[in-house]
Amino acid sequence: MKFSRYLVFNFIKMLLLLLVSLIVIFVVIDFMGNIRHWLSREMKDVLDYYWNYLPYIVYLVLPVALLISVIVSIGGMARHLEMTAIQSSGRSPLVTLMPVFFVTLLLTAGSWWLSEKILPDANHHRLEIMQSSSPQKKNERVKHRVDFVFIDSERVSWFLKYYSAASKSGRDVLILIRENGDIIERYDARAINWETPEDREPYWALQKGYHRKFLEDGSIAVRRFENEILGRKIRTLPEDLINERQTGDEMDSKMIRHRIEVLKRSGEETKALETAYYFKYAGPWMNFIIVLIGASLCHRFSRSGGLSQKFGVGVLIVFIYYIIIRVGLKIGENGALSPILSAWIGHIIFGLVAVIMLHRSFRL
Repeated sequence: MKFSRYLVFNFIKMLLLLLVSLIVIFVVIDFMGNIRHWLSREMKDVLDYYWNYLPYIVYLVLPVALLISVIVSIGGMARHLEMTAIQSSGRSPLVTLMPVFFVTLLLTAGSWWLSEKILPDANHHRLEIMQSSSPQKKNERVKHRVDFVFIDSERVSWFLKYYSAASKSGRDVLILIRENGDIIERYDARAINWETPEDREPYWALQKGYHRKFLEDGSIAVRRFENEILGRKIRTLPEDLINERQTGDEMDSKMIRHRIEVLKRSGEETKALETAYYFKYAGPWMNFIIVLIGASLCHRFSRSGGLSQKFGVGVLIVFIYYIIIRVGLKIGENGALSPILSAWIGHIIFGLVAVIMLHRSFRL
């Protein structure tokens, strides 16, 4: 028990030190790369940006920090024959390393919680700040649409000349309501706004237009209005028309699933979001797999290679791991591979590599 606490203490101490170091390096490099943008902004915006960037940085560098931590802490103990001594007492290598694996599982669960609860809001705020600070706007975020068509379901279709996500309003709008495939109502309005009163549910409000009802006898009932409340008749939400959160990094899994359903109803492509949805669950497992690989490299004392060689091999494996993950995600986003397989393929490959390496190291 004392050895397990000692092992875990060394591992966590090294992990915290590396996390702080990698975060500082990451922030400095990113700040220098965007320094022209920040020179024209207030210091408050810069601090706000990096405060919201911090959770994502932790999420990104955690696998690398775990690899280095396990190699340095466990590898250092193996070099001083501490691992050999405890294993010679009859404890198997797997049992010896189990506390580290358990801590890593907790960190993997924490990484998933971070991606679900903290990262969506933090990433959204960060990307909004960066968008407003970038004069070139290479990846401009969609805030409005012109000549916009949106099919909410088989029942409701929207046609807007202009719609703004910022003000949640549009102009020159046509709304068709169907029943059993036949058009039963039509709204034509000069303007539309999303209203959020305190004393009732939010609703769409139309201004200056006409309401037409198509009756069963073939006649049309026309009514002119100055203001019209759609109420429960239309379930479409402003975020269905244009979602302010436009990437998978800005949404939790529930938001992504809802957005996929909305886009599918309107006939738009959803492969990128489907891939992001499955990667929400696949991504954190990289932390655990990396620790398995690192432990297999360093838990035994070896005269043939020092820690520097094992560290180099581990970094190379992680680098290839990252590449395969990114390639798999891109293939999934392009539709060449199913989203669920593209999100998991890197973890499946390197999970098998980790198991084989551990099995081989335990038998030597």
